[in-house]
Amino acid sequence: MDLSIILPVYNVEPYLSSCLDSIFKKNIYSFEVIAINDGSTDNSLKILEDYKERFGNLIVINQQNSGPSIARNKGLESARGTFIYFFDSDDILMDGIDLISLANSQGADIVTFNAEVFEDNIDNVFKDIKSYKEPQVIYNSNQPTVINNIQLVSYSGAEYFNIIRKIGFYTPVVWRKIYRKKFLEKHNLKFYPNIMPGEDDLHFFQTLLCNPKIVHCNQSVLLHRIRSTSIMGSLNTKRRYESFNTVLLELLEIRKKYKKNSNELKNIEWAINVFFRKIYAQNPSRREVYRLIKIVRLNHIKLDWKTILKMFFSIITGK
Repeated sequence: MDLSIILPVYNVEPYLSSCLDSIFKKNIYSFEVIAINDGSTDNSLKILEDYKERFGNLIVINQQNSGPSIARNKGLESARGTFIYFFDSDDILMDGIDLISLANSQGADIVTFNAEVFEDNIDNVFKDIKSYKEPQVIYNSNQPTVINNIQLVSYSGAEYFNIIRKIGFYTPVVWRKIYRKKFLEKHNLKFYPNIMPGEDDLHFFQTLLCNPKIVHCNQSVLLHRIRSTSIMGSLNTKRRYESFNTVLLELLEIRKKYKKNSNELKNIEWAINVFFRKIYAQNPSRREVYRLIKIVRLNHIKLDWKTILKMFFSIITGK
């Protein structure tokens, strides 16, 4: 089997049929859809059961509400495909290209691609949001390959980490990537449970540090829906702060594995700085600021000027 599409589902009744229709109308390769119903309280499960009767390659797994990380991990345990795609159940797969053939022809561990973004409102307005497309510098870093009029750019995980550290921008979302299952299994790359947001970021950094061969396809493959009623849109500051703090502590543990002055250490320290700033963006109390300063001292963390300014502002304002 070519591809396993892992689909966490939680209260997406208005969008789920469109999502599933966009998947099952594709005939490019052999695939299965593993839908994990994450304790939905609306009619999402009924929709899944209806589609399961129509499509033999849809597997439905039920679990108590545990969040997308646990749902993805459970789907990965059952997946039989050579490649894995973690899909969002309110998005729409576009007509398009054979990513599996491209991945195999290039020997890729990961294939990334672009997405078109639209806001879930009356007009379904499309937005040009840079976080869902690769930065232009990616296309300039290596000589592109053109296959069937599709521009491909190849680079290693280490090269990509160096690039994003220099430009100060990255796109961690997993629904803009397909992964070779053997690569995920070899490095035990799973999602950290019970954190949101930040689960994609941590998985992203862990993946890059395993130095995969990445191929970027310069073409949009899906429509990504932005909606205020999504789980991400409803998270409060306290939940964000706790999740970002967990990611920070995990990054500090990862940091211990790398030698002083190594390129990997520089990259992971940049990621640590990113999450210090994410934490300060949640307006922590002065007590929390001092706790974080203590973490810096105990772990001998080298802070960049952006992080220092955020810390200084938090201290003098008392927020």
